Amino acid sequence: MKNRTTTSPSGMTRIVGASSIGTMLEYYDFFVYVALTGTLTKLFLPASDPVVATLLASATFGVSYLARPLGTVIFSPMADRIGRKKTFVVTLGVMGVATVAIGCLPTYAAAGIFAPAALLFLRVVQGVGLGGEYGSAVVYVTEHAPAGRRGRYTSVLQSTATVGLLVALVLVSLLKVTLDAETFLGWGWRVPFLLSAPIVLVATLVRLRMSETPVFTELRNSGQLAKSPLLDTVRTWKSWKAILLATFGAQGGTSVTLYTSVIYMLYFLQTVLKVDETRTNVCLAIAILIAAPCYPLFGAMSDRVGRSRVMLLGIVLWMVAAYPAFAGIRAAVHGSSWTAVTAIITVLAILTAMVMAPLPAFITEQFPPQSRTTGFGFAQQLGNILFGGFLPLISLSLVSWTGNQLAGVGYSIVSLLPCLAVTLFWGVRSERARTTRPGASPVTSASTETSGGVLR
Repeated sequence: MKNRTTTSPSGMTRIVGASSIGTMLEYYDFFVYVALTGTLTKLFLPASDPVVATLLASATFGVSYLARPLGTVIFSPMADRIGRKKTFVVTLGVMGVATVAIGCLPTYAAAGIFAPAALLFLRVVQGVGLGGEYGSAVVYVTEHAPAGRRGRYTSVLQSTATVGLLVALVLVSLLKVTLDAETFLGWGWRVPFLLSAPIVLVATLVRLRMSETPVFTELRNSGQLAKSPLLDTVRTWKSWKAILLATFGAQGGTSVTLYTSVIYMLYFLQTVLKVDETRTNVCLAIAILIAAPCYPLFGAMSDRVGRSRVMLLGIVLWMVAAYPAFAGIRAAVHGSSWTAVTAIITVLAILTAMVMAPLPAFITEQFPPQSRTTGFGFAQQLGNILFGGFLPLISLSLVSWTGNQLAGVGYSIVSLLPCLAVTLFWGVRSERARTTRPGASPVTSASTETSGGVLR
């Protein structure tokens, strides 16, 4: 099967836009919890020790990552069997229902232990939905994009993770500014969750109007769809090599940098440095907004010089910058220099974009189209569990146990060492081997479908 992608630039803009809206919404749903961590801790996890309460809140955040592989097992093979489009319509609905339900929950004061138990359950449901969403969206864009521009187009989807958090932060901040503290604790915190309902409806209608990818359509018409994408993904050493490369290289690097620069940064500012939520949200929102346009730039760079090289440079620069950046943020907070705080966070966010932007194209290029979504999902979720989901909990625990406010970022830097090694000694080498084959073009040759329906 030859690559038949001939989608026009305007067509790609519509495809990326429609995919991004849904993905951004799902990450918004997921990150509203993060933006409201302090409030939800008070309402659902009362404890005499605020440190214990914060650790419980971050553990609830991490538990949702354990549910993501279940979503991958359920939905990713579905995307490879019945279609990319149908699957990410279903996952959008799952996320939307769970998010709206959180906004309807009674608090601990009203329902006792039922309140945190129900919150935990709905976070798990969110994790299941998100576990099947992102891979389907990435593959959908990949299979429409010209091979030479896959990095540019798919990198836009990477930016939607941070944009989703940006929208959550802005909305929560606006509510806190416009409502008094009592009103916000009474019902204002529910608004960001409940607003998902109309947005999910609109996003679902947009996705229903989208067409299936040309690659999947040709596989279906030619009878080449896999009978069991899940088995095809887990039963061969070649497939596991691709999963391990993506997990410990691209996805691991992305999970550590993103969840340290953005998610743990929230906990660090609010819990460790005692910065109020609104000021924290504003600093992070500005940094995310400035960094967002960098994603397509780094994605396009990966089309020219190679995915692994761009990610490797981002990992190295982030590791060098992280510790002094967090130390500088601490000093700036003590000096009430919020411009400096925002500027430092922006630097980390831009370096995170360098690591994240090439990831979707890099991982999808490791798997054949018959099991591409399943392979992507496995690699992403393993990387998130091993490197990202419990990073805030571990980092905050280290700060609490050691008394060192910078112990958490030290953990992140150490966590990146295997990602650095895998990307340097395996990722770059395998990418170089593919692009130096006779007749191969730089970077994009790895992502071309061949007559055998596999990636060479």
